[in-house]
Amino acid sequence: MRFDETYAGNVFIGASDNLEEAQAILYGMPMDWTVSFRPGARFGPARIRESSLVHEEYSHYLERELAEIKYYDAGDIPLAFGNPEKSLQQIGDFVSKILFHQKIPIGMGGEHLVTWPVVEQVAKHYPDLAVLHFDGHADL
Repeated sequence: MRFDETYAGNVFIGASDNLEEAQAILYGMPMDWTVSFRPGARFGPARIRESSLVHEEYSHYLERELAEIKYYDAGDIPLAFGNPEKSLQQIGDFVSKILFHQKIPIGMGGEHLVTWPVVEQVAKHYPDLAVLHFDGHADL
């Protein structure tokens, strides 16, 4: 399995460099083409990765090290700037590839719209999918 079309940039803290052994694939969806107020959500994945670097890798609550979880940071999906339809297709294709290889997709956005193709692809593989929505705003 290869993710050559991605750009890793900063890597999320504790990410494995071994794609094959990873249980999950972390990826960014830097999109804000349809926001109604202020753009900038496209910088979310990069900022999340940057802020991860100052966090502890041990959880006192779980009594576990982050290194116990094998995940790979595939970088950001290179989306078609300003083209929501093409961008959503690219996200769906990327997530489908992750699921094909039986890995868990963990996406970082981006505007809320990036969730749609992810849920769509995951539901194809897991018809009993349930979505839990955590957000400060109920506009998803």
